[in-house]
Amino acid sequence: MPRKVYSDEEREQVKEALMSTVIQCIVERGLIHSSIETLCRKVGISKTFFYSFFPSKEELVLHALRYQQPRLLDYARQLMEDPALTWRAGVETFLKNCCYGTKNGVAVLSIEEEQQVRHCLSEENFHAFRQDQVSFYGKLLAIFRLPMESIDPRLFGNLALAMMMVYKAIPDTMPFLFPEVAEDMVEFQVKALVDEMERAKAAVQQVKANE
Repeated sequence: MPRKVYSDEEREQVKEALMSTVIQCIVERGLIHSSIETLCRKVGISKTFFYSFFPSKEELVLHALRYQQPRLLDYARQLMEDPALTWRAGVETFLKNCCYGTKNGVAVLSIEEEQQVRHCLSEENFHAFRQDQVSFYGKLLAIFRLPMESIDPRLFGNLALAMMMVYKAIPDTMPFLFPEVAEDMVEFQVKALVDEMERAKAAVQQVKANE
């Protein structure tokens, strides 16, 4: 049977299907249970064809995390433009919905998954991804009307991701934490982070008013 020849458009569709599928797998099952064979079966391609797109599952994960960023930025914009929401309510809604990733289709890597991916990346790709993350958090802060000089995007990213990863780690990876108050923990951490963002936002506004 002759091998199917894919057009550029079809190849792009397959690539997007792989990225959306691995995001779904991370959300539903975790990366450790999502082999290349599983991903290929879900998308309907061969393992050989997979390697014409990505050299490894870990490289696919990096592309998938980048792939979901525009959707998250669009979601943040929608919340900020929603006349029914205050600024604070919009930011809190965004952070909570990202934190509860399994409920909202947002891929957040666990501690073990981050270690797995990092172990398989070259230094070049690792640092490129870090720069992409800094850019993403900077854009997110801009959508939240916070200039980069008010909050370091790296600090914002650390605080937001740490909260999401700890929530995801309860109780399997972190069994000594109390799962019955995990959502209360998220509520507290989101409030504390948004309190600081609100103070930074007010400080910027005060500086502008005094100019």
